[in-house]
Amino acid sequence: MDKQRPGITVNINGHPRPFTIKRPSEGNQPDEPSGHRLEDRPSADFGNDGPPDDRHHARSFQADSRQTDERQRSARQIGEQEAEKQAFDTAKEEEAAALEEADERIVPISEAIQKKKKACQTRRLWRLPPHAKSLFLAAAIAAVVGMAFGMTMLRLIPKEKAEPSPAAEAMTELAEAGIATGGERAESIMPEPFSIAVIQAGVYSDTKAAARAAKSIEAAGVPVVVVGQKPAALYIAVGADKEGLRAVNDKYRKAVSSTYVKELSFAPEAKARQSDIVRKGEALYGDMAALSAALLAGKGASEEEWQALSKAYGSLEKSEATNNKTVRNYVEALKQAYLALAAYKENQDEALLGKAQQQLLEALSVYMELVPPRS
Repeated sequence: MDKQRPGITVNINGHPRPFTIKRPSEGNQPDEPSGHRLEDRPSADFGNDGPPDDRHHARSFQADSRQTDERQRSARQIGEQEAEKQAFDTAKEEEAAALEEADERIVPISEAIQKKKKACQTRRLWRLPPHAKSLFLAAAIAAVVGMAFGMTMLRLIPKEKAEPSPAAEAMTELAEAGIATGGERAESIMPEPFSIAVIQAGVYSDTKAAARAAKSIEAAGVPVVVVGQKPAALYIAVGADKEGLRAVNDKYRKAVSSTYVKELSFAPEAKARQSDIVRKGEALYGDMAALSAALLAGKGASEEEWQALSKAYGSLEKSEATNNKTVRNYVEALKQAYLALAAYKENQDEALLGKAQQQLLEALSVYMELVPPRS
């Protein structure tokens, strides 16, 4: 605010006037523009005609005004320097940020260029030298020529049969033994075909006609059984093979006018033949049929044959029982035939041979219900 200094007057054009000094406000902000200079203010004429006190006061006022102006200029210079410094710092920070961004953009490009150079160098390492191609070509030609020469020499040299080495012979023997063992295992799984021979005394249209014919045969003392229904056949004897029944057939022809010796074969793949007791019954049946047919033909039996028959019967007895009624009837008929033969061994009664044959024919009739014969 403007203040008037008391007791200070200025002589202007011979007229004394009070002098006013404008000081800056408390906030150090001048009320007048900073560009205001002392020359713009009204000047005071300090002549010699004024009093000495007034001249002294005028000089002191001018000195104060100069100091004030110098302080203002110093403040403005300091402010301008600080503003320039702040602007310089800001520009420097912006320049540094711009450089960082530029570095970030440039680094990946340089890395990509380096990677590309490394890849090119790696590919160049795998390239073959120029002279390597000619070497490979020469080696390939030499290999082809050598193979052709070798094949030609092999054709010219006569082939000689090489003798097998001991190791090869041993391997062959082991292989053959393995094949034989495998064959034995297969046979144990799949039963051997079962076959017997019978004497047939005719074939009839049905069981009634066959039963009437069977009564006349029974009356003649010949064992007989009816097999089948339509047609029905009459069997009067059983043996292991046709040759063993020829003598029996000649003996029965006196009582039976028409007879025929035939062989019956049964399929090995039949389900009933997978049973252990049925297979053991087949073994016993074959031994008893052969022995009884030989005894009926007037031939004797050795002790070994009787022992084999006894062993086969003991094996059948050790078999597990079955709930199948047909199998039980088959096994029961076999046991009765064995008992008749054992009794014949003790008594030598020929009627026991006929009874044994009758039981074997009954067992055959039941067996054919389990395993039909091949056509």
